[in-house]
Amino acid sequence: MLIALVCAGLAACGDKGEPKGQVVARVGNDEITALDLQTEMAGFQAPNAQVRKAAEQQALNAIVQRKLLVQAAKKDKIDKSPDYARLRDRMDDVLLVRTWQERLARAVPAPSPEEIQKFITEHPDLYSARKRISVSGLRFNAPNDPNFVKAIQPLNTLQDVQALLASRNIPFKEATAEIDALAVDPRFTDQLLKLKPDAVFVVPQNGGVFVGKITNVKVDPVDAATANRHAAAYLRAARTQEAMSRRLGPVVFQGMKTVKYNKAYQPPKPPAAAKAAAPAKAPAAKQGQ
Repeated sequence: MLIALVCAGLAACGDKGEPKGQVVARVGNDEITALDLQTEMAGFQAPNAQVRKAAEQQALNAIVQRKLLVQAAKKDKIDKSPDYARLRDRMDDVLLVRTWQERLARAVPAPSPEEIQKFITEHPDLYSARKRISVSGLRFNAPNDPNFVKAIQPLNTLQDVQALLASRNIPFKEATAEIDALAVDPRFTDQLLKLKPDAVFVVPQNGGVFVGKITNVKVDPVDAATANRHAAAYLRAARTQEAMSRRLGPVVFQGMKTVKYNKAYQPPKPPAAAKAAAPAKAPAAKQGQ
């Protein structure tokens, strides 16, 4: 009875009390901290305090529900199952690599104002004379025939491409599109604008192929603020990709030499020209970034 009275005086035996300070909520014995909440929001920036509060509540509710489900799953010993172990190992690998990539990205210096202005000046087709390129062409699923690439390379008109597709019974659809120079890699824009009149270009698109030609080019300049944001984002992305390739590429290239495969899963040998790991293309910055 004495123990019962003491417990009553403390409100409840084992109760840690109302969460305070950096602890924003408690789910059973699991504490949710302000840092947990910040991580859940993934860098979300709110225009005002009201929107920020609503976003915090939504994120906190997501964490609470996840904690409740995790606790229930552990009671059912899901965390002891082979399926969970395989998924956990895969997720650990993914998170470890992603964390390393994010650390490398944070170490990349931001471009200076002078570098940004130089890039803007050197790329008028993106900014002061920004191009909107209308194209028409043919869209079709990529065939598995390795000889198809060789067959399409020498073709110069859409009529020739259409005849090739028809001769190989490859279904296609006519399509039109507009390419905004500010929404694609600047190198792609440069290549398009150098094409001869009526010349065709080939690009992969959503698991298929688009073969098109330019039908019209409009000039639609952007304001200085948009140009600065876009150029800064593009230069930062390009530097980040370069840093990734420089640091991670050799790790993969050298490590592949030590990998041993089951004969049934032995991958084909790469062509001699692909011995060195080539840097990937830098992602294009979207308008408004």
